[in-house]
Amino acid sequence: MRNPYIVGRWLRGPDHYGRHRLIEYLLQIDDPAVWVVGTRRMGKTSLLRQLEWITDNDPASHLVPLFWDIQGCESMEDLASELFVSVEDQAERFEALGVDVESLENRDVIRILRTLQRHLRRENKQLFLLIDEAEALINVGENDTKGLARLRKALQNGQLRTVMTATKFLMKLNELTRGWATSPFLFGFSLINLWSLDPDSARDLVLQKQSNCTIHVSGDTLEAILHHTHRHPYLIQYLCQKLFQPEGEDTGRLRAIQDEDLHPDHLLSGFFQVDFDHLSPMERQILLTVAQLTLADNETILAELPGESASRIRTLVYGMNKLGYLRQNNGFWTVGNEFLRRWVTIHYPALVQDLHSEISDQGVESLLLVGRQKELAYLQQELARWQEQLDFLLEQRNGAGESPELTAQIEFVRGKLAGVTQEIQAYHQASMAPIQV
Repeated sequence: MRNPYIVGRWLRGPDHYGRHRLIEYLLQIDDPAVWVVGTRRMGKTSLLRQLEWITDNDPASHLVPLFWDIQGCESMEDLASELFVSVEDQAERFEALGVDVESLENRDVIRILRTLQRHLRRENKQLFLLIDEAEALINVGENDTKGLARLRKALQNGQLRTVMTATKFLMKLNELTRGWATSPFLFGFSLINLWSLDPDSARDLVLQKQSNCTIHVSGDTLEAILHHTHRHPYLIQYLCQKLFQPEGEDTGRLRAIQDEDLHPDHLLSGFFQVDFDHLSPMERQILLTVAQLTLADNETILAELPGESASRIRTLVYGMNKLGYLRQNNGFWTVGNEFLRRWVTIHYPALVQDLHSEISDQGVESLLLVGRQKELAYLQQELARWQEQLDFLLEQRNGAGESPELTAQIEFVRGKLAGVTQEIQAYHQASMAPIQV
């Protein structure tokens, strides 16, 4: 049996695990423009490809996906060229809706988008633009600010739906466009953090539940994998690929973890360096402080950074937790996963001398505050939805009597309701605001 764990390329369909709640949200959200922010190898491209796969294979969907990779683009002309290539790659999809794909060649970005929108509206469809590697917009903006402003208007006018993915470095775009007469570029986008898989999806990934193979693993090893990786999808695949041992044609097992399995290799070290580079100066100090202390509560972090704004530090810690730089352990903060912890420890002397960043603390804080408001609103909607479903099921039980299937459904919904309630409580605890659930 070949090694079933896939490292280094994007995944979709049966190979894509988790993100169910996020995907449902992105498909239903009313906001025309969304920015999904995540660290390196967090699954940003896979998320977009999964959204493309779902909408393309759903005859009832009114969304027509277009995956647009803009990596390496430095001008509006580059963007137009890549956009045409993206449409050309899916020519059959768009020609079936009346689009003359060849006529789009050599047109600018705005005209291509408007042409696609016009044809799709006639079919009661909407363009679902999936932009990958959006950091390229920084170079575009440096070379053509007016062109970038026109693109922003096109993405936020409500005629199409846009989901773009990028690392935190995209925040530099707001610094670049802060002088705009309206507002900086990213202020028109809803901010969503992409982080760990939920526990059930992470276990399914380890056990390869969506494949045709059988993976044997002890309970202790399974929980150790989830703990050391903190359910980071790439790190799960990375570690399991090391642990995998074939046993038959479609059967394998995962051996116990050894210390050297948790040592970050050259490739992982490169990813972690990029992730560190995308932190603001204060975020870097927070990460290094927590790494040096191993475990730290909020008061200890504040004490180690005297003279800094307590509210800003709490906000930045909240954001670093959402992106996986930090995680909570019995009420204390620690480094997000074991691989990152070891990397920071090894490189600490050099990292502590490298606190300058192109991303400002103020810029990160302002975006996090906007993102937190969106997150709370979404969680409250989720809470109401699950509560409504629970009330409906309880009414069914009272009217028709209890059955094993109905009991299982009720327990499932109660579990979801408890999970969302816990997230709302964690949100308020992070902001030290009164809890209202």
